[in-house]
Amino acid sequence: TSLKGLRCQESDIDLYEFLLTNTIRQFEPREFEAEVSCAILPELVRFLEKIQSEIQSNALSCFFVENLTLLLKLADVLLKLIEYLTEKEEQCQLLRSLAIFPEYLVRCYTIVRKHYSTMAHESEALETMKALYAVCKKLLLAFLELLYPRGASGRNSNYFRAIDYDTEYDCLEKVCILLTNVGNEISPIDSLLASDVWKAIVKLCTEHVEESFIHNRTAWLDEIVTILNNGISASLVDLRNKNEPTKQSTIALKLNAFCLRVMLKILTLSKQHVAENTFSSIIRSLLDVKTCLRAREIHKELAAGIEQYLHIGYMAIVEHSFRSESFAKALSQYDCKTEDEIHSFYSLMMHIVTQLLTNTSDNVLLSLYCNRHHLLQHVCSLLKRSDNLLYANATLYKQLVVQCSALILMGVRVKNRAAQKKIEETLVRMILQEHYYTALFAIDLWSIYVRYHSTQLMYAYFLFWKKINDHYSTFTTRPKQVYVRQLVRNLFVFLPVTHKDKIMATYPATDSANDRLWAALCPLPKDVDESKRKQFTAGLENRLKQKLQAWQQAPGNVGTFYEVMTLLTITGVVTKQIAMPQLKWSTAMKTSSAYSIFDGFERNSRGLCLSTLLSSKNVSALTEASPFVKFQVLKLIMVTNSSSTIPLVNGQSMLETLLKDSVPLVKAYALLVLRKLYDKQRPVAQELLSKQPQLQSQLIRCQNINVTKLPPLKGTLSTAVVHRCHGQQVESSESLGSLMHTINSKVNELFPDNEGDELIQDIDVDMFADAGSLTKKRKFDATRIEDHSADG
Repeated sequence: TSLKGLRCQESDIDLYEFLLTNTIRQFEPREFEAEVSCAILPELVRFLEKIQSEIQSNALSCFFVENLTLLLKLADVLLKLIEYLTEKEEQCQLLRSLAIFPEYLVRCYTIVRKHYSTMAHESEALETMKALYAVCKKLLLAFLELLYPRGASGRNSNYFRAIDYDTEYDCLEKVCILLTNVGNEISPIDSLLASDVWKAIVKLCTEHVEESFIHNRTAWLDEIVTILNNGISASLVDLRNKNEPTKQSTIALKLNAFCLRVMLKILTLSKQHVAENTFSSIIRSLLDVKTCLRAREIHKELAAGIEQYLHIGYMAIVEHSFRSESFAKALSQYDCKTEDEIHSFYSLMMHIVTQLLTNTSDNVLLSLYCNRHHLLQHVCSLLKRSDNLLYANATLYKQLVVQCSALILMGVRVKNRAAQKKIEETLVRMILQEHYYTALFAIDLWSIYVRYHSTQLMYAYFLFWKKINDHYSTFTTRPKQVYVRQLVRNLFVFLPVTHKDKIMATYPATDSANDRLWAALCPLPKDVDESKRKQFTAGLENRLKQKLQAWQQAPGNVGTFYEVMTLLTITGVVTKQIAMPQLKWSTAMKTSSAYSIFDGFERNSRGLCLSTLLSSKNVSALTEASPFVKFQVLKLIMVTNSSSTIPLVNGQSMLETLLKDSVPLVKAYALLVLRKLYDKQRPVAQELLSKQPQLQSQLIRCQNINVTKLPPLKGTLSTAVVHRCHGQQVESSESLGSLMHTINSKVNELFPDNEGDELIQDIDVDMFADAGSLTKKRKFDATRIEDHSADG
């Protein structure tokens, strides 16, 4: 702003004073508003913006007092204008002239709030600011009295009592929104005056909300709630930064609690017309409050105040709003930014599920969260960003499984096929991906999900997952393939013995086409009949014997080798000595299945001769292999050289190479293997140390390191969720046996087994097929499983 422009400001004030105090008397009120007021008031707003900009500019700080003085003079003009409006109030209401008052007030209060402390050492500026604050208070009280008079004034109706046109509604909405901003600005300065502002806003909203519905104009109510919420959020940030349980902080919290009641009142008035974005902002603030309460650095007394005045207030809004469509949509689509926010979201989600559990007879409400806005799907999408959170908080994981299980079972009880299909799709997609916690969560949820279905449907699910598993090689180790195997195993365990027998008869282990299935299902559960178990084992042993003979006749046959390894995977540890074939191990080390194959070698190392694998000829290929393969080779060197029951296997060249590996973990483990073999006085270690004496010093340093051993893992109770077709508990391969036992008990409380099974007639077994893997589409009829079982 130029100095020339500054010199004109005094004359600008004189012009506004002349027009709004003298000229106004020469016109009829409506004529003045139409001809003069509507023209000059927008210019006056721009004039206010100009002064505010200059006050905030450090370059023009020398004009600070002068600009405050201009605002004081303008306040006198506005006081005279409000006297005129009050005088003519019975005759007519000049609605388009009202907005200038909150426009002026919000700017003045912003200036006072931002500059009062910084100008405390400037006596002249401080006194001028005090004067400005005093005149603003006078103007605000007069304006509130004009809008909605108190009983003592003799007037009993608000200033907007007769509005019919869109332009008049515009005035009402603008005044209420500006007043909300005034309340936010004044609340840190004068909480009592701010409460008067909120009361006036509530009265105006209450008076005109029905008219807003009729005219389909409710966006202003959303904006008021959003502004209020933003003010509370800003206050929380300030309280958290100061972290002092002072009297002032208590006053601020109490005022925020009042603002929350105002928000709740306006939301109640708005009924089902609240916008999704409004609830998104409320959810964000609530999650900030929850995150703040978990922060250890927050002072205990301050945290108690935040809980009492903010958290309870926000939760009251949630209790009131969770039945609405827009809230459910906002919650189910809320985009969490940080891990702390995700943690808070989980807490809110679990509270919502608790509310749903108290309304299980309300199918419309259940459908809202289980079908139209799928809360479970959104929760599961957040798991990929919750690794550290869930790793450090096992209790949270258990709580999530319990609550999401309840959400699933409520969705099933809606008896809506669309809801059922969404649950199925979500659970399937959680398995067919790479993330660990997502899949672990899905496996646990499947354990609950199948519990409340008929045996026929569970068998159909088993066939569905068997078909997917059949597309994966036994030796692939991609996470989603491992997850599928685990789930197939779990479903097999949950099935009653009669269905297990049926599977063993339909997919015999004597047929190599079923190897992928039995690689996932073995070892057999204990409830399988002993005679059938022996028959099953005998069939595998005969096949293994035949393939070993074929292997000896054609040791270079890769297909025979893989089939033997598959049979070893199914049967477990071999008891007879097996000679390894002359395969190209340098090529095998680079294949995607190398790690799985070598893992099988390690488990059967006592029965295998691995000289050809650990030969020095394969060293160059080993250097190009993945760290997993290198790690596995080191384990093979350790196991084979430690055994006294098989011919001596050296592997010295490989061990020597891996001691120099570029991967720190591989190098460290190689040194550990060398140390253990040296302690056992094995030739491979002694020869290597005599060849490279400098390794001796590394071993000494390694021995001198104080290693703290971790306590042994506590054995977990191997239990499974018991389906209602079972009369007894069965063994499961679940890694979280005790967890599932706890969840099972909790679900029993939430959903007692006092109703009949729900039978879903059709499941689409191919609904998640890729074009390249599952090309045929067909339906499984759960009532005709017997007819399709042979098809697989």
